[in-house]
Amino acid sequence: MRYSYNWLKELSGTKLSPEKLAELLTMRAFEAEEIRKTGKNLDKVVVGKIVGIEKHPDADKLQVVKVDIKNKKLNIVCGAYNIAIGQKVPVALAGAKLPGGLKIKKAEIRGVKSYGMLCAEDELGLGSDHSGILILDKKLRPGMNLAEALKLDDAMIDLDILSNRGHDALSHIGIAREICALENKKFDYDYEGLKMPSAKTDKIKVEIQSKELCPRYIGAVMKNIEIKESPSWIKSRLITCGISPVNNVVDAANYVMLELGQPLHCFDFGKIKTMEIPNPKSKIPSIFIRNAKKGEKIKLLDESIAELMEDDLVIADSEKALAIAGIMGGLDSGVNPKTKNIFLEAANFNPMLIRKTRMRLGIKTESSDRFERELDPNLAEKGMARLIEIISETAGGKLESVKDIYPKKVLPWKIKLDLAYLNRLLGEDISPKIVKKILENLELRVTSHESRVEAEIPTFRIDLKTQEDLIEEIGRIYGYEKIKPRPPLAPVKPAKANDQKMFEREVKNILAGGGFLEVCNYSFYGVKDAGLAGLGTIKHLELKNPMNPNQALMRISLIPNLLKNIRDNLRNYKEFNIFEVGRVYWPNSEVLPEEKIVLVGAVVMNSSKKGENSGAEGFYLAKGYVDHLLSRLGVMGQYYDDFNSSPLETFRTLWHESRSAEIKIEGSEKAVGYLGEINPFVLAQFGIRQRVAMFEFDMGELKKISETEREYAPISKYPTIVRDISMIVDKSVKISDVLSSIQASGGNLVLDVDLFDIFENEKENEKSLAFHIIFGSADRTLESKEADALMEKIAADLERELGVKIRK
Repeated sequence: MRYSYNWLKELSGTKLSPEKLAELLTMRAFEAEEIRKTGKNLDKVVVGKIVGIEKHPDADKLQVVKVDIKNKKLNIVCGAYNIAIGQKVPVALAGAKLPGGLKIKKAEIRGVKSYGMLCAEDELGLGSDHSGILILDKKLRPGMNLAEALKLDDAMIDLDILSNRGHDALSHIGIAREICALENKKFDYDYEGLKMPSAKTDKIKVEIQSKELCPRYIGAVMKNIEIKESPSWIKSRLITCGISPVNNVVDAANYVMLELGQPLHCFDFGKIKTMEIPNPKSKIPSIFIRNAKKGEKIKLLDESIAELMEDDLVIADSEKALAIAGIMGGLDSGVNPKTKNIFLEAANFNPMLIRKTRMRLGIKTESSDRFERELDPNLAEKGMARLIEIISETAGGKLESVKDIYPKKVLPWKIKLDLAYLNRLLGEDISPKIVKKILENLELRVTSHESRVEAEIPTFRIDLKTQEDLIEEIGRIYGYEKIKPRPPLAPVKPAKANDQKMFEREVKNILAGGGFLEVCNYSFYGVKDAGLAGLGTIKHLELKNPMNPNQALMRISLIPNLLKNIRDNLRNYKEFNIFEVGRVYWPNSEVLPEEKIVLVGAVVMNSSKKGENSGAEGFYLAKGYVDHLLSRLGVMGQYYDDFNSSPLETFRTLWHESRSAEIKIEGSEKAVGYLGEINPFVLAQFGIRQRVAMFEFDMGELKKISETEREYAPISKYPTIVRDISMIVDKSVKISDVLSSIQASGGNLVLDVDLFDIFENEKENEKSLAFHIIFGSADRTLESKEADALMEKIAADLERELGVKIRK
């Protein structure tokens, strides 16, 4: 908010310069974002007295005006006709540069020399009126600098007010109170003396229909008002604070808002419709604070039309809405130059409602900015009393009626402050006397006890709820720079290792070393994506307010988003490997979903290479990566089982019918993961024309197995023997059966078997397999003839059990 330095100085009595004051507030209260001198573009604009007016000899619409500026008289050609001899007017001398950028020069106009310009209000940046020359107060002396004469010689200080202090600090009174506390003195302002004058209440009917949205509403009727220009002391302060003057009534409401922080509104009383009431039977103007009707429209003061919803709150008469509560008034009921009687409003509205309405309508005003930060309901009375006082002074008129509806009064509350706790929390021994003085300077009523103080909190300090709040106030007013730094006394303990995160990092490093790239997706996908992946019929958690329709569901699988990643990257790359580690969210009977951390890796193969992707190469390539991962994690004894297989909490239709398997560990029938190619139909749904193989692990289960399986295996003292075996088998023979037969035939002397080649002959319904077989013994060196004998036994068993043809 922008503050007038002169105004703050008048209220607080500070002797600090604008720069020093801004520094003090920044260090102890609110950050000063800008300091700007006002009136600096008016240094060559002075007060002039009109001493003569003559008609221009060569222009019917121009006049030659002679003005006295104290030390000399100037002739100025002017086109305005609202001036008269004896009036005081602003005179821009040659060389002046006005706020709008206009440079004044000596000129000859139709043969007559002009030595300056008489200025209108808008040309001086003092308002928007351009109907004529600005007429000044008769008491002003000719030759005076205009900025000094109108008290425009000021400084604007722009402060960033914290959100929890908007209720009091968005006002000059609030900041002046802060300045006094920071300068260790009491605030000399009769705040409690602002009380509404008594008046009849039968001139207007006021009814709050939505009491929970409007805790207090004060309405006042003033009659015989004279609408005119505001005095210069009001206009100058409004201009410094960035508000354009309008007229004496509207300006008074804005002035009080800036002074006290209470937004106010003025209605043309003659525009409020009457309503018949009983006892006694009569018709009087009626005001209703109610929820808007669906589709109800109102033309606002800025001439825009707002369409309202039932959640919005309006100020209405018996026929239509007159204003959007707490945000902006309506144009039709606004004060205009013909207004004679006015209805004044000072109210308190629900802050959440105001914010919700103004966000939806896209309207941000000085009023809404204050209401949405929550205001003290008692401030409404102070604001109304001050407004009536200023309007009575500047616009005349008489107060006819006041109506105050305040069903649930807010009273001061008390907080007990433990002095030992205060010093322990701040790390400084602050005497009880200083504590009491600081709190009293903040206008809290303080009672001292032996080891504590009790503070009565005024209702305008809504933010003070606990003793910690009081300690914060004491600390900043006392000065954090005065508190000596002390090293913390606490045992030094290393951070507890997060085993799950360390395991995830290890898995990621292994995959990255194998050529995989990590991707990170949102934890959501859309209904369309779920349907394309065959997950549409599974129950998902739906977001109430998604960022967009494509993120409406919380994911139960990482695969849909990975498929979208693959589709997008295929525009630039023909083959690549990616993976993601993330959470999935399964609905259950509890309030919160069941969360699991899942790893999914994807192997994308180049379909343009001839001879590839015609069989199950993708499956075996992905299997190789899985074997490598498990080996690096110390997991042994894994096998791949397609009997009664079902993917890890995923629909079966997502996977290829014959190229998929569960990943299990010997000794357990429980699957720890799943491996397979993605169903070509699903790939086509996502616009992918290449084969994609994926593997999926439950990271929690994988971690458990890794910890259980990891055992130290010493390096063998004896060399191993490697033999290769190649065979042709029927297409129906499972590779797992071949591996099991080799292992069984060789016994303990077969240390490992690796498939290194596979080729499928579709015409003969056969496939060719080739394996590395590693022989070795833990207690001796095998001889070549032993390995040959084992190879013969293995070949014979394979031919007998599986009907294979060994290639010689």
